[in-house]
Amino acid sequence: MSEPVLLKSDSGGILEVVLNRPDKLNAINHEMWAGIRDAVEEFRTRHDLRVLLIRANGKYFSAGADLTNFDGDYAGSPMRARNWMRRDLNQGSFRMFEEMEKIEKPIVISNHAMCIGGALELSLACDFRLAGASAQYWFPEMQFGMLPLTGGVSKLVRAIGPHWARWMVIANEKVSAERALTMGLIHQVYPDDQLEAETRAFCEKLANYPVEAVAAGKLAIELCADLPADQSKQVERLTYSSLALSKEYTDLFDGMRDRLSGGGKS
Repeated sequence: MSEPVLLKSDSGGILEVVLNRPDKLNAINHEMWAGIRDAVEEFRTRHDLRVLLIRANGKYFSAGADLTNFDGDYAGSPMRARNWMRRDLNQGSFRMFEEMEKIEKPIVISNHAMCIGGALELSLACDFRLAGASAQYWFPEMQFGMLPLTGGVSKLVRAIGPHWARWMVIANEKVSAERALTMGLIHQVYPDDQLEAETRAFCEKLANYPVEAVAAGKLAIELCADLPADQSKQVERLTYSSLALSKEYTDLFDGMRDRLSGGGKS
């Protein structure tokens, strides 16, 4: 019996999903996409889960979408192509990536070696992107006269700006982990042999933060990214005022005040 293409486990409030087709360079087939969607939905609905972690086994993080598993039922007509994207992709990757961005809990992805095409789009839908020193990022679609299909261009521009997006999409350049860090594509780089442990420690730190504050932070940052400065300040005021009423905040604040007052006694 073959191993499942996606491994899943949870502990300490962290749901861990592992791409597991190492013999196929973790190319993402329909079964794997479905498994990731199910995991995202489980993460969304289970209140005991605080962080979703996505990583991969094997030589590559992922070679992207499995083209042998890709029907592309749109030949011969731009209209058919648009309808196919609206029907199939909107119910698949597009919808999943949008859901990942809306979930009020952090999603972390841990990349090593090659992260290509659809796997890079998956990474861009996550809140935190951590990488091993061996990581490389590549959108190969220009070679085929195509652009990334599932929001890759818009998410990339939002993450790194048009300057570097041109480099990756139009010039079709691979980007190393070191370059990706300077571009703002990823948040941190670790030695490959430390990546798993460092990523786990990072997720554990996130899982221990107050749930409401993390949720409010994710919402506020997303709103502020699209608002002018004066309106962003109002988002901050609303966010602070709602958090100030939460039990998490009052308990933590009272505990800190008690520790400080106790520490001042002789």
